[in-house]
Amino acid sequence: MSATADRPLIGVEAQRVFLDLRDHTAAFDLAREVIPLTYELHAGPAAGQLMSKGLARLRECSTTGEVDAVFAESREEWEAAGHGAKLSADKEGTWRRTQVISGLDSATGHVVDVGNPNNGFGGCLLRRNPGVRHVTGVDHRTDPDVLLGDRLHFAHQNDPSRIPLADASADVVAFRVALHHMTKPVQEALLTEAARVVRPGGEILLVEDSWADTPGFTDNALTMRFRALDEADKIAALSLFDVSSCLMKYEKVAYPMSYRSADEWGELLSAAGAASIDTAYWGFSMFTVYAPPLAVIRATMA
Repeated sequence: MSATADRPLIGVEAQRVFLDLRDHTAAFDLAREVIPLTYELHAGPAAGQLMSKGLARLRECSTTGEVDAVFAESREEWEAAGHGAKLSADKEGTWRRTQVISGLDSATGHVVDVGNPNNGFGGCLLRRNPGVRHVTGVDHRTDPDVLLGDRLHFAHQNDPSRIPLADASADVVAFRVALHHMTKPVQEALLTEAARVVRPGGEILLVEDSWADTPGFTDNALTMRFRALDEADKIAALSLFDVSSCLMKYEKVAYPMSYRSADEWGELLSAAGAASIDTAYWGFSMFTVYAPPLAVIRATMA
């Protein structure tokens, strides 16, 4: 979700995050391997090398001014090399892979996509999944270029902790890597709201940067290294994955990055009234340019 007045942007907070987390050596070392590899796979070797160079320089910074200088130089190189255009050209592919990972390719009826100010993902879902009747994007910011249509709607949140839709009006309420950008009280309020909005027997779907004790579907060496970190280093690594994108663009996504384990998300969904919960831990799937290890949690509501 986008930032509110009392929640700064990642682009503002990133300097502090990099400086605060320099001593989390294991987390930083893992980020320096995962992030360049992800960009190499999706934008080419030169993009991976640029991210690797930027992260190495950030590790040596000791002031916010030094961090800002690295960001500015890296962004300039990124745009000059055309890496951003290459990723933009694959946006549909990224959305499609996200649909497959999350299970939204099998969704039907009315899908509510919370934390989506422009409806780009919803438009792709309608094109790719004929079982979806219509999609409603929900956010507290309205993108001036928001996509709208007969089957593609947008509901503006006056209160970020509320979903402005009728009771039992949705078949699926989805949160795609959005909840960790909200405070924990707002997370809990939104899951309660999702339980109100979804019909009995419908689903609440979470795709979140997370960790789990159980093996992942892609338990590669990097995922196993992440799982071996203590919780403080896991949170540090997830924070670094998020703010590293400031090396290629100024991020307009809200801090604070409130991460939870997959088990904790499941407990919150149970408290919201889930009849059953299915958790799939992907780890570092590398399916999209989005680097963090992902948990996909599907709750069928009573």
